Amino acid sequence: MKRIIILVMLALGLTGTQAQIGSDFGVNMFMSMGGGMSYYQNESKNVTPGFSGGIGVGKWILNPLAGRVSLDFQSVPMEDNKEANFTFASATMAFLWDFNATFTRVRHWRVNFYPMIGLGVYLRSAYKAGDISYGTDREVHGLLGFNMPVRIGGGWDAFLEYKCYFLPAFYDGGGNAVFMHSLTAGFTHNFTESPFHRRTEHESRSTDEDWFVGVGIGPNYSSFDLFTNKHHGGLAMVGVAPEIMFGRNFSNFWTIRFEATGLTGHELFDTVRQEAGDGFTFTMIHADVLMNLSHAFDFKRGAHWSVMPYLGAGTIWRYDRVKFDMAADFGIFFRRYISHEGDLFVDLKYIVAAPRIGGGHIPSGSVYGFGLPSITVGYIHNFGRSTTRYRQPYNCAD
Repeated sequence: MKRIIILVMLALGLTGTQAQIGSDFGVNMFMSMGGGMSYYQNESKNVTPGFSGGIGVGKWILNPLAGRVSLDFQSVPMEDNKEANFTFASATMAFLWDFNATFTRVRHWRVNFYPMIGLGVYLRSAYKAGDISYGTDREVHGLLGFNMPVRIGGGWDAFLEYKCYFLPAFYDGGGNAVFMHSLTAGFTHNFTESPFHRRTEHESRSTDEDWFVGVGIGPNYSSFDLFTNKHHGGLAMVGVAPEIMFGRNFSNFWTIRFEATGLTGHELFDTVRQEAGDGFTFTMIHADVLMNLSHAFDFKRGAHWSVMPYLGAGTIWRYDRVKFDMAADFGIFFRRYISHEGDLFVDLKYIVAAPRIGGGHIPSGSVYGFGLPSITVGYIHNFGRSTTRYRQPYNCAD
């Protein structure tokens, strides 16, 4: 249920507000449909290339950035038994980056290139003729790929698209690396053909504007059942984690950042005996989309505080054993303007990961898996001209 809620929240975030898009909701929206080939990379399965297809609905939320929700499926035959057939279905929320719109001023490209990154829910099921059958296996997946559209006209594009689904280690009986590769071709219908509609009123205009870096540190602890710490014997894992971030304010409403967190040890602590036990060191590298509610309806002059809820996803692993998985994160980011170059911040974050990341420390029957709530306090340095973060009041002498 939590995975579905995260996907829904991401999809709702695409709409922004009417103040952001400057027109009706349907402006900048598109639909796509395609089909092609798939290949299941799993060392425990002898399979042959199969079929892949899907549909998607998306929206350009900024001039170079679009969000898309897609439903895809793959059918993969087994090599040693053609009657056995694995079927896969996924729901994915992905962001597409218009490479040309970011670095050039030319808007009417006939051929374009959109790298994409996403997160979703993956389901495998299979059947076999005769008296042998297979069950299902579902998990969160990551997605990397690209879309190459070719403008046809009349609001239509033809496209070639590659997707690589990153599945958790040992998914479906596989080893440390399990992937689904998909290569499809199809058509996209753009409800608003002119790319000039993509730019918002308070969007960053130049590639050297509105960038920032930040550092922070704060405590975290292990949450086994959604903000509780139900572990046998009263044990709790606590730690202090530094964070490093890099990002850009694309508009007064949308911010994207990349962050590394959890570079130090996460210790196991016996709350009954009041003594430390065994722990582990983890790291998560993730990308987040932040929405500035303080500027949702207007770019207020002299507003020092920004309240920015966010959602993101990335990879998480621990160093004491081979544990690598996809994870999601969400939270609220409080940003306080102190100068033209500097901000202070407080970040309330919750990382959601599969129980396997906690290993033997996770109690059986855990409903919500493994979570890492944290509070981080730090400093942000802004470089390049800042056009979307803060605006001086009319009566300011500076």
